[in-house]
Amino acid sequence: MAIKIPESKDSSESAEERLESMGGWRVYIKAPVALISGSAATVPSQARKYPRATIATAFLLAKMGDAIGARKRLNLLQPNGDGRMHRDNSIAADLILVDTHVKVYEDRALTEADSMRLTQLLSTLPADDLLGQALTFNHLSTAALHRGEFDRAQDHAENAIRFYSLGGAQFGSLHMYTHLGQIRMMRGDLAGAKMQYEEMEGCLAEVSGDPQGLRAICRALKSEVAYEMNELNTAQSLLDEAVSIIEDTDAWLDVFAATYRVRARLAFANAGLPGALTELAHADAAARDRNMPRLGRLMCIERIRAFTLSGEINTAFKEMVGIGLDPNRLDAKQPDNDWGLRHGTTNVTIARWLVRAQRPKRAMDFVDLAEETAIRGGQLLTLAKLRVIRAQAYWRLNARPEAIGALLSAIRLLGNQPFRRFILDEGADLQPIVQAALDRDFISTPISAAQRRRLSEFTHSWSASSLEEGGKLAADYRTAVQKRYLELLAQGHSNKEISRVMGVSVNTVKYHLKHIFRDMHVDSRARAVSLAREIGMIDL
Repeated sequence: MAIKIPESKDSSESAEERLESMGGWRVYIKAPVALISGSAATVPSQARKYPRATIATAFLLAKMGDAIGARKRLNLLQPNGDGRMHRDNSIAADLILVDTHVKVYEDRALTEADSMRLTQLLSTLPADDLLGQALTFNHLSTAALHRGEFDRAQDHAENAIRFYSLGGAQFGSLHMYTHLGQIRMMRGDLAGAKMQYEEMEGCLAEVSGDPQGLRAICRALKSEVAYEMNELNTAQSLLDEAVSIIEDTDAWLDVFAATYRVRARLAFANAGLPGALTELAHADAAARDRNMPRLGRLMCIERIRAFTLSGEINTAFKEMVGIGLDPNRLDAKQPDNDWGLRHGTTNVTIARWLVRAQRPKRAMDFVDLAEETAIRGGQLLTLAKLRVIRAQAYWRLNARPEAIGALLSAIRLLGNQPFRRFILDEGADLQPIVQAALDRDFISTPISAAQRRRLSEFTHSWSASSLEEGGKLAADYRTAVQKRYLELLAQGHSNKEISRVMGVSVNTVKYHLKHIFRDMHVDSRARAVSLAREIGMIDL
């Protein structure tokens, strides 16, 4: 991959010399760059002669999605036996910073040890190295996010923004707005997250050029806010504008995860399990193509969510086993490299499965521990979701007052914030609890007017007219999917061949065919194809 090198007035200067004199990677964090002909520090001899240029090249290669190439560049600078490369403290510091940067793009979680190393580095950086301090705080924020420590992550992100701004790195500063938006949403401040992204868009409008796709990233993250507000059309529109640009220009796991998560949840809301599985098949392919195993894991958690909400409990369990999740363990703790924990996604997924697998007592024990994790990390939205799961567990245990109390507690936690989907997504399992609260059954203290309005909103969204509209969307989507499967059947493809064509697993193919046969009231592939031809569903 070729890297653009900043121009110089001195025509006798080489590209590597220009990067050396201009501060190395700091050049690339001040403004976006494009890929053009010409490369820097391509051979070991040049790498050691121009270490800052080599480090800068590694920085940008990682950002552009070539983490393997970035790591190879850094490996060129590993110290010889005499350790000469580490005698220049500024180069040693840059190696630490860019090594951490590359780790993130290698799909590796930053650990407590990484945070300690960065904290030690921060105390040694020169006071005038504003961008070095900014990138250090940037990485510290990412590491805290990986551990689900939102309060600490926000403090570090705000420091990073301050130092980026002082150092003239506007794009570095705007990049950190995405951290703050995500943190604010997960801390329960949806309005704050929306405002953060709108401020980011306003700043981007004043900046010329955006080859890194920051506008697309901003819109993708705004779509998650819109989804949580139940503004599904807005969320879909934002994603439609952003997804192709993100897939072409960025390699940041957080953005891919948010983009594909919202796409899957929108498909589930509009078209049920078939829609979600189709979207997740695309996400799985992207994870494989980009060698991002944790993205694949997060998408598997989304698949477990969709199966569980659809009542496919055994299938959801098989998916959990496949990625090493054990719902029988009650420690509410997954491996350190589980990015799902930063949003509490994993714990919510396990707790929901336990309730719907008719194990409410075990779910309650799990939620007790999961809530402690959410409280320690300042994960207010996760805490509210866990309270909703707790309400369903109480209801199944016939503890009606406690169920309503847990539901009202979840609503109170988020105050007047416009979160809606965390309730609506639970569907039929939660409806009787909401209705009981509105009917004032099983409660001794009247609910507030604000709570009644919120509960009434939910029942309205579950009303017959809303369900009818959603049913039409689902039917349209299912018809298109079924038509494609029937066409492939008519062509004589096996399940394995269909799985390759559709980009899904063989089990997913079997799932679709089972439902197609059931809907058509047939018991074989041949009869399904014959009937589809008779009614004009396919022309083959």
